[in-house]
Amino acid sequence: MNLIRFRVIIDIEEDVFRDILIDKSSPLEDLHRGILAAFDFGEGEMASFFKSDEDWGRGREVPLMDMGMDDSGTPFPSMRNVVVGDMVELANDRMVYVYDFLRMWCFYVEVVALEEGEKPDYPLLAHEFGKAPDQFSKEVDLMDGLDEPAEDDDAPYRTGDPELDAYLEDGEDDHGDGPSFTSLDDLDEAAY
Repeated sequence: MNLIRFRVIIDIEEDVFRDILIDKSSPLEDLHRGILAAFDFGEGEMASFFKSDEDWGRGREVPLMDMGMDDSGTPFPSMRNVVVGDMVELANDRMVYVYDFLRMWCFYVEVVALEEGEKPDYPLLAHEFGKAPDQFSKEVDLMDGLDEPAEDDDAPYRTGDPELDAYLEDGEDDHGDGPSFTSLDDLDEAAY
């Protein structure tokens, strides 16, 4: 069983998926390019594959970008040096693929069959269902995941990070007994 047939489902309201056939010894970078081609997305954005469980939880991450080497000289995992068979082995094994970290296109990638055959020259688009969305149709929302600012101007801004929110709620009166500065100019004058 040297070929893997993946069903790649894009996370949108409509049912849209592609079946892609690839050799299990191919680097994940080939699958990355195959998914983009199958959905008519252009390259050039950051991406990662995540090993996944049956509930689509994200596990081990393999990024597109090469992150260098560890202290022992071993390269960190990247789509260039991790092969498809290292992430999935059996039917129903899963991965999550995220493309374009500003638009956060999410794809659910599941092994639907293990097959024998000759290695395709490129990941082969074996089946397609539904019309893929335009790559740029999803709005970039830099505030996604952050709480809305409080209506009261005196209330601290919520970031969504519990530690940072707790720090912001503490105010300025719990930060030591040193001098209080209201601007950088005050800081410069106190230094002289």
